[in-house]
Amino acid sequence: MIGVVLCGGESKRMGSDKGLLTVGSITWAQHAEAKLAELDIPVVISINQTQLPSYNHLYSTEKLITDTVDVKGPLKGLLSVHQYFPDDDLMLLACDMTDMDVDTLQQLKQHYHTNPAFDYYLYECDGFMEPLCAVYPADTLKSLLKIVDSSELTRFSMHRIIKESNYKTIEIKDREKFSNYNTANYLRAKTNS
Repeated sequence: MIGVVLCGGESKRMGSDKGLLTVGSITWAQHAEAKLAELDIPVVISINQTQLPSYNHLYSTEKLITDTVDVKGPLKGLLSVHQYFPDDDLMLLACDMTDMDVDTLQQLKQHYHTNPAFDYYLYECDGFMEPLCAVYPADTLKSLLKIVDSSELTRFSMHRIIKESNYKTIEIKDREKFSNYNTANYLRAKTNS
């Protein structure tokens, strides 16, 4: 299994690259990387090509995986990392989930190990799935990439793709851990509360 910190979004609503924002003395990308690394798995950083100069200052070239797959949204980063590591299952964590903790990630990893034969492993609350903190097995990603390559996939919603498959969920007990900081206003409100 390889941990993937997803940083390749455009961060339009935030107004600046979310992976480069800081929590304490480290970037959000480094913060997420440290949490995944505590699971004793190697970790890579998923970025788009325009982010490469900024992230080269933080990471070695081997740790940075740039987008190569022509799809939209988080699927682009996920499948691009899969192309680099086609035989490894991937644990995805979005860089803007700064309240995520290691115990929650460990629970997801254990859930994946004790429940084989599912296409996806992720958290859920009141019917809402969280695909940006999830495990994606290599075989699932291989099948998904074939569909993309054949141009059969026309909608890139992770929720839609997962709901049409054989997935395993864990109930979210603390929604705060799954907060996504997408806008500067939301971040300010959270910081001031």
